[in-house]
Amino acid sequence: MMKQIIGGVLAISLCLSLASCSPAQKDGSSESSTASSQATSSTVSLPESSLPEDSSSPLSSSLEPSETPVSETDAPVVSDDSDTSQPSGQRETVRVTIPEGFSLAQIGERLEQNGVCTKADLLETANSYDFSYYPLVAAIPDDPNRCFKLEGYLFPNTYDFYVNMKPQDALGKMLRGMESAITAEDQARAQELGYSMDQIIILASVIEREAGNKNEVKNVSSVFHNRLKVGQKLQADATITYVENYLKPNITGDINRYNSFYNTYKCDALPSGSIANPGRRALDAALYPADTNYYYFVNDANANYYYAETFEEHQANIQNAGIK
Repeated sequence: MMKQIIGGVLAISLCLSLASCSPAQKDGSSESSTASSQATSSTVSLPESSLPEDSSSPLSSSLEPSETPVSETDAPVVSDDSDTSQPSGQRETVRVTIPEGFSLAQIGERLEQNGVCTKADLLETANSYDFSYYPLVAAIPDDPNRCFKLEGYLFPNTYDFYVNMKPQDALGKMLRGMESAITAEDQARAQELGYSMDQIIILASVIEREAGNKNEVKNVSSVFHNRLKVGQKLQADATITYVENYLKPNITGDINRYNSFYNTYKCDALPSGSIANPGRRALDAALYPADTNYYYFVNDANANYYYAETFEEHQANIQNAGIK
């Protein structure tokens, strides 16, 4: 059971494995709950932000995150011979599924569990290796407030990896997956909406983690698009979960230095980087949101979603959803 404060009104967003939270009041700042931080010994040193962290914290309670995204990709297995770390004919392979919505840290953990490479090496290589020969990566803007540059660009799929694979080759396999997934039509649509492809990928990552019911992704997308159009904060709880569970435990130095750039209760628009690696459905939702006037949503225990145009309607929806 997840509790969050929405514009001063207490709402309870019931989350099974379908973790999704409703944005808060249009014109007011709000406190939000967060997931408990799950510490890990694998860290990567990143540059310090030049801006100070906010002194106030929106974290009001400790919650268990949805560790496994709602659905795993059913795309065909990707297999190639890009890795040259072992002689031909002596390569042991392992098949690994990267679910939609996994973070870079979760991918690192899964690859380590399967003997592909260590999580620490994957995180370090993701930020230190030059992947600019991939057009999508080359287009990522330089931003000192972005933590993991490749977050969002590792396409969810089932892959055949080599055991003891070079981390840059493992990352390259997933980067090629994203390069294949993003079409010229997608690029043109992003431009039509007034966004870069990078911004669409960031938005898709938020949609992926917020829309637990996959039939609701386009409606959820419409809420975020509408808020962005009028300059309102997204106020998505999934961004706080990302900071606490997948960002802070995996960096060194001042672990709070990215908070105000990823926590969408603090930053004015999109977070500085993606909070997960979105699948095709979330990408499509970011590019083609439903045509609505919604600014709020809340879900009940059965993953039914309730949408509203005004905060007063949203309050009524909270009651209708059986939330006290």
